[in-house]
Amino acid sequence: MEQRMDYMKKRLQELTSLAAVSGYEDLVIRYVKEQLQGVGEEIQVDALGNVTVRMNEIKGQEPYRVMIFAHMDELGLVVNKIEDSGFLRVERLGGIPEKSLAGQSVIVEANGRVWNGIIGTKAHHVTPSEEKYRVLPVSEVFADFGFKSKQEALDAGFDVGTPVMYARQYFDNGTRVFSNALDNRVGCLALLELADRVKDSGLPCELYIVFSVQEEFNLRGVLPAVRRIDPHLAITLDITIATDTPDLKTKGDISLGGGPSIGMYTFHGRGTLGGLIPNPKLVKHIKGVASDHHIPLQPAVFMGILTDASFSQLENDGLPMVDLGYPARYTHAPVESVDLDDVSKLIDLLEHLLYTFDGTVDFSRG
Repeated sequence: MEQRMDYMKKRLQELTSLAAVSGYEDLVIRYVKEQLQGVGEEIQVDALGNVTVRMNEIKGQEPYRVMIFAHMDELGLVVNKIEDSGFLRVERLGGIPEKSLAGQSVIVEANGRVWNGIIGTKAHHVTPSEEKYRVLPVSEVFADFGFKSKQEALDAGFDVGTPVMYARQYFDNGTRVFSNALDNRVGCLALLELADRVKDSGLPCELYIVFSVQEEFNLRGVLPAVRRIDPHLAITLDITIATDTPDLKTKGDISLGGGPSIGMYTFHGRGTLGGLIPNPKLVKHIKGVASDHHIPLQPAVFMGILTDASFSQLENDGLPMVDLGYPARYTHAPVESVDLDDVSKLIDLLEHLLYTFDGTVDFSRG
């Protein structure tokens, strides 16, 4: 067990070291394709970048198709202007919080190298008292990569449209991991581990594992994969907000180390009007399997959180879908935190579930 945990840490550190904001997921695409060689029966990458891996092809009959998916992309920034002085103006790419930006280390990959910079912050000694507690909107933010002029930045490979990401960071304390981009490289880790476990295992269903794109941008990057696979049911893997820190104790009972999560309700009412109310029979089935195998399962209800399930559930004729995940602290911040023991139990649950998806369980409504 300890050896497997060490391997999971190694894999996760490799995944989080890859810079891959929405629309620029190529490094993670290449990584997961390499990891899945000899594991999946068929690996496809569509025009948007979704990586689909078919496991356990069933021939000679209509297979019961199950799709499990997690997004590869991370949130970040994008350059929208280069000042004559060499400073970069930026816009948000995904839900990056302005409160996390001041003084943060950031990176850009250009001209075959990684460039390190920071988000500028007014020197404390000359900050007026009325500004000390003000969070700057992104329209007032600038990045400093040490360029002396606009031409110097252009010569380095920077331009309008260049993506900017949080600096790479990783450390752990036992099973507790701290890193950038755990949302949702942990989900990608779970998919890779699951694929290793069920290879050549004789599942009763045809399994499609999908690493999706652009979740942080518009939640719709996965739609071409859903349309092509046309699954009978689907499970998406993503973060659940841990509420065990001193500032969130009144928001719920989700804790690191408490086991995987099951989304009972997500909704984003600030314009998006998206979310997921999971199929009740699927929820009951999952809870039963978790109970049978003594896997703790944390139910979660959150406003303001969305996953890839929000719109993919509506594809084709509609499909039973549920969010499963892992508690995470400090979501969308430069460094997030998870407990890999929760992730290990999530993989256990997924594996047990797959052996029950033989097409005989009724998930119909009414």
